[in-house]
Amino acid sequence: MKKTENDIIFSKTIKAGKRIYYLDVKENRKGELFLVITESKQVTINTGDKPEQSFEKHKIFLYREDFNNFF
Repeated sequence: MKKTENDIIFSKTIKAGKRIYYLDVKENRKGELFLVITESKQVTINTGDKPEQSFEKHKIFLYREDFNNFF
């Protein structure tokens, strides 16, 4: 099978209150590893009579050259 940009090497889910964090180590086409941190938070949207539940997501892509500055 051919490798793609979305190949996940390692994945971990962390539940923290109303938020869920996904930590994914991925490999790019050059064979370099990088970390993707995704925060998912449930939010309520008030549109008219009935509030709706939705998820707000934010992603951080962290590459090897930035590890020391980030941590």
